[in-house]
Amino acid sequence: MMAILDITSPYVRRARLQPALIVALPLGLAVISWSQNGFKALAVLWSLFVWVGGTALMAQIARDRGRRKEAELFQLWGGKPTTRLLRYVGTENAALVNRRHTLLQKALPDLVLPSAQTEAVDPKGADDVYETCVRWLLEQTRDKKKYGHLFDENCNYGFRRNLWGMKPLALAIGLVSLGFGCAIIANHLYSHTQIMPVTWGAIAGIVALLAFWIGWCNSSWVKVAADAYAERLLAASETLQTARKSPRKESSKPRSARGKHLEQEK
Repeated sequence: MMAILDITSPYVRRARLQPALIVALPLGLAVISWSQNGFKALAVLWSLFVWVGGTALMAQIARDRGRRKEAELFQLWGGKPTTRLLRYVGTENAALVNRRHTLLQKALPDLVLPSAQTEAVDPKGADDVYETCVRWLLEQTRDKKKYGHLFDENCNYGFRRNLWGMKPLALAIGLVSLGFGCAIIANHLYSHTQIMPVTWGAIAGIVALLAFWIGWCNSSWVKVAADAYAERLLAASETLQTARKSPRKESSKPRSARGKHLEQEK
């Protein structure tokens, strides 16, 4: 039951299940290219797969592969995206960094955010402070409805990260599926039987997916979504600061005569 509930989560579907389905898609295309009854065979196999909890398993595999490879991404990028955007070193807009520090300092008065000089002397200590600020921001922005754009960017980053994490598996599946499709075409040519358009279409789909994995799915592609999410998360500090400055005002509407009468009776 828990597996079914997990699949209903928008984040699980968008950031974990969808990447896993894309990775497995060449297998489905290979089955379709097999014969005219390929669609029926695929429908039966897919129903059985879902029934035994296969989709939940795929979502878990995507999550684990993505998280396992995330540290490698951070190393390639020079740190976590949110941490990099809070650093003075390497920034092209020191005024924006100062603004972010000021807002976070007001929100976390017990935490001393480093200056540019302090960061230069102790970069590891500065990163630890930035990590603390980010963790606080994450806790303050868990409301998916209030921070819908942030949630969308998080899903986009999770989608790309998990796809990239499963790239080796995707390439292996794609090559095996392509080999299977080529064997089917070779068999048709050898036996002088007609090759169905669906067979050509399925193989073309497999080739297109392999081209995506080889030429498009890379760390730079993931970084675009990661930076967008980091920007949106840090921008939330502006909203949080505004909410702190604007406490809810008491209603200034005049009380009804009936209300005043009840108060006098009390």
